[in-house]
Amino acid sequence: MSGMQDPWNTLTFDSILTETEKVTGLKLSNLVIQRNSYVNRVYELTVKQSNQKLIVKFYRPGRWTKQMIQEEHNFLFELASAELPVIVPLIFNKQTLFNFNDINFTIFPKKGGRAIDELNQDSWTLVGRLLGRIHLIGKPIQHSKRIIWTPEKATKKSLNYLLTNDFIPIDYMVSIERVADFFMQKASLLFKQEPLFLIHGDCHLGNLIHRPEEGIYLVDFDDMCIGPAVQDLWMLLPGNVKQCDKEINWFIDGYETFSSFNLQSLQLIPILKVMRMIHFASWCALQSNDASFKKHFPDWGSTQYWNQLIREIQENVYDYEE
Repeated sequence: MSGMQDPWNTLTFDSILTETEKVTGLKLSNLVIQRNSYVNRVYELTVKQSNQKLIVKFYRPGRWTKQMIQEEHNFLFELASAELPVIVPLIFNKQTLFNFNDINFTIFPKKGGRAIDELNQDSWTLVGRLLGRIHLIGKPIQHSKRIIWTPEKATKKSLNYLLTNDFIPIDYMVSIERVADFFMQKASLLFKQEPLFLIHGDCHLGNLIHRPEEGIYLVDFDDMCIGPAVQDLWMLLPGNVKQCDKEINWFIDGYETFSSFNLQSLQLIPILKVMRMIHFASWCALQSNDASFKKHFPDWGSTQYWNQLIREIQENVYDYEE
């Protein structure tokens, strides 16, 4: 975005209220509360008279196409029609996706809930059942506009972006290339036989909320992708695979109520960790010219950052080797 106006600058509280009223036909109070989100811009608004709360999400320009976002919405409606605990966007004039100054946005009902700090045996099984049902619906969907979460597709693209755009200090280029090549050789082999289908893609504790009388909801399908089932497990684990036998067994007990789980896929977890590290490094590089980037990620791009990235990739590749 160097030399270009930051599109977020057009999002004033006045424009947010005006655009939301235009789309919904509702009269809003003047209270605008910005919710914590760096990737997107998320605001809580209140409808006058009823005091109904709305959550308006403006999607970061350039990260998702209109088709990709619409596919996310369609999948949410499909899950909701199967009575799964997800939050669907509101429909106005037969649409869920709108645009303001080339920024796509959508409107959700506000549904509060309690953050989940850790899972016990019952909740592990419950989350397993929830993801088993979601994956059952996602399994027939193997072709999509969403990212394909494999080393050959997602990771290779991220690495190429980092290596060809002068983000990595020259002293670290050889080390990054060497460890990346070694990783790609090992990772690509593991993915050869792994079934891929539509999954949540970013399933961690921060995307689970507990609603009284309703149970656990899975939220934030922004990073929905075509990938392996185990991608929706590993970020929930409190440690590595060897340390989490109980949690994995509790999860699988619930999951296999609806879908079969391939135990062999657990060996993908160190690879998936590295994929996420590389994807995050590339995403940071893409956003590094944003005005507020350094405020949120002050250490990104430093020599310490690249040192740590190389070390963590090596550790996880060697974890696989064991």
